[in-house]
This record gives sequence, structure tokens and C-alpha cells, in this order.
Amino acid sequence: MPTSQDAFRVLAITTNSSFSDLVGSAIKGNTEYLFISRQLKANELMEGIENLQPHCIVLDFAAAPTQPLELLEGVAWQFPEIAMVAALPKSELGDANRAVLAGARAFITQPLQHEELLETLGRIRHVHERMQATKGAAVGGELPAANRGTFVVFSPKGGVGCSVVAINLAIALRAEVKRDVLLMDAKLLFGDLDIMLNLKTDNSIADLIPHIGALDESLIRDVVAEHVSGIKVLAAPPNPLAAQGIHPEELHRILTSVQGVYPHVIIDSGSYLNDNTVTLMDGSHKVLLVMNPDIACLRGASRFLDLCRTTLSFPKERILVVVNEQDQQEGLALADIERSLETKIFATLPWDRRSTLQSINRGVPLGMQSQNTPLRRAFQAMAKGVAAIAGASEASIPTSRKKMPEVLSRSSRLG
Repeated sequence: MPTSQDAFRVLAITTNSSFSDLVGSAIKGNTEYLFISRQLKANELMEGIENLQPHCIVLDFAAAPTQPLELLEGVAWQFPEIAMVAALPKSELGDANRAVLAGARAFITQPLQHEELLETLGRIRHVHERMQATKGAAVGGELPAANRGTFVVFSPKGGVGCSVVAINLAIALRAEVKRDVLLMDAKLLFGDLDIMLNLKTDNSIADLIPHIGALDESLIRDVVAEHVSGIKVLAAPPNPLAAQGIHPEELHRILTSVQGVYPHVIIDSGSYLNDNTVTLMDGSHKVLLVMNPDIACLRGASRFLDLCRTTLSFPKERILVVVNEQDQQEGLALADIERSLETKIFATLPWDRRSTLQSINRGVPLGMQSQNTPLRRAFQAMAKGVAAIAGASEASIPTSRKKMPEVLSRSSRLG
């Protein structure tokens, strides 16, 4: 049983004593948590947080002692190890994405519900523990070998082409390394890789959830579909209802299981940053940060890099910037992007809207087309770079993988 020193320390920041009482009553009697019963005033916030040393802060957006978004940014900057939960009134849910970009790890709705708060705190606690373990392993140079072939494709701004990048990178990477490549659709609510690949499959990530405690290689290979290009595909759930029950702990188990089967994993995580996305990033080798050469994307990329440095404790070296739809005449100059982000650009993909739209609408990826376009060649060059990064530690990855224990019979749902 955890002691008070081991417990996950939770602090509520609000001027409303009823809100604080609700948070305290929700975790009362749960020995995994310790509620810090202290109401901080505006002029003592930072000093109070430093003295109280909470692991998690629940911020009341409706009655914050100061402007809530500025407070989130300030805490994220000064105390990057503290996870923050934004409690938003239902009328202000439009600010949820801004709250996450400002530094919140998650958001919940007001009026507070005990079950929702405990579930959110539980996820954050598990993510916090994994982040601490990952950070400790990174300091000791002990990055798990299986992680080194895993790359997450992400952008803080929607519509920049994450799915196009993930699909064509996976196909080009398979051609480059001549080994199995798994393409995983982590846009759980609205995944569309199957449509973009014209892939007919009844299976998805949701089929692994009932067997999450004992995933074996046979079951994983039954659920994963094979595309005509040769890549393997783990599709997103068929509807939002099936996706809502997938939590970070389950995604973590799924990721580590597929890493034991496939030497290379490309994950399309889309543009929504939540606990599930952070979990996938923690279990990956690198994050491919996709952006277009415009001001809005540049600001989003800059904020995400700041968030990685502060709230997520995610090393900058594990972020690879990819500029999609580069247009030398109209877009921002690459040198200006590098200077603003203070990092080198890993890959550039030229503007070719016609080829991209045709490939999406026909379900035929660029890597399978006969035309050797500049965009296709750019993906091939990008795949060489990814293979080189993954291959830097290839010696530590067995070429012949042992089969995982056959602990399950085949799922009846899969035939």
C-alpha cells in the first residue's frame, strides 16, 4: 500500500471552495492519491506550487485566481514535471484545444463528476509513471531496442497531411529496408487510412482490446491486414463508439505487443494531442512533426516543441520536423522555419496537390504509381533517413524474432 510520500499528489487551483471540496471528496479514501487541501491566492501561486510540490494540478477555468490560459503556460514553463488538468464548463469546451496547447495534459467538464475525474487522474498517473521510467532509461542510455523502429507522425494543426505522410513513408520504408512495416491508425475516433488505401478489412485495433491482458503474435497477425503494397495495416475502430473505450494503458500494451512482432512501425496519430497520443510518443523512437510552410503551422509547431520541453519532458532530439507541401515561391523559407524552431528540418515534401488528391481519391498511394514524381522521390529520400535512424541500433534488434507465447486461441470474431 502506498504511503503518503508515494501517493500521487493532487492540488486544486480555484477560488471556489466547493470545487476544491469536490476534488478532495472524489479521491478521499483512495490511497493512491493525496489531496493537498490548500487554496492558493493569485499572488502566491508559483511560490505555493513550488512549496507544495504536487504531481498534478486540477485548474478550475470557471473560478481561476488569474487568467487560466496564462496560468497554464506559466506553470508549464516553471514546473514542467507537473501534469495539469483543465476543468472547463460545458459552455467553454471550445477552449479545450487551447488549454492543451497552453500546457494542460487533459481536460474534464464541469460540473465535476467523481467517476470522470478519477478516470482522468488515473490515466495521468500512469502516463506520469511511464514518463518517469522513460526519462530514467534515457538518462542511462537504455532505450528499448523494440522502440527504435517506431515513428509517430503528428501535427498540432489539422489538414497538413499526416495521413498522406504516414502511408507513403510506410510504403517507401518497406521498399528501402525489405522488412515488415506496420502502419497503425491511431486516429481512433475518425481514422481513415483504410479508405485512403482502398483496404477492405473488418478488423481493427478494437478487436485487440478484449484480449489486452494476453496478446500473442498469432492474434496480432490475424487482426492486422495486409495491403497490396506489402505493408501491414492496423486499422482504427470502425466507429467512434468502439474507439471511446480505448485508454492509454491499453494502447501502451498494444504498442509494445506489435513492436515485438514488426521491426518497423509507423503510427498516424493525427493532430489531436491527448493522453493516448502522449502514450504512443513515449513508446516510440522519434516523432515526425509535420507542418506546412505557413505562419499558422509554424506557430503550432513552435508551441508543440515548447510543450515537449516543459509539460511532456520529451527530448527535442526525438522530434524530426517534416515540411509538407513546400512551395519555394509562396511558402515560408526553410531557413526561416529552422531559425524560428531552432532545429534542423529533417525532410521536405514538395507541393503536388494534384498527385496527392488523385492518390487519396483512387486509393492508390504514390509509392505504387508508375510516375516517378518529385513527391514520390522525396518520400523515398525520407524513408532512407528514417531507415538510417532506425538502423543505427539495428544490431541490437534480433533479425529472427521469437514467437510470443500462444496464450490465446484464435478470436472467434476473426473467424
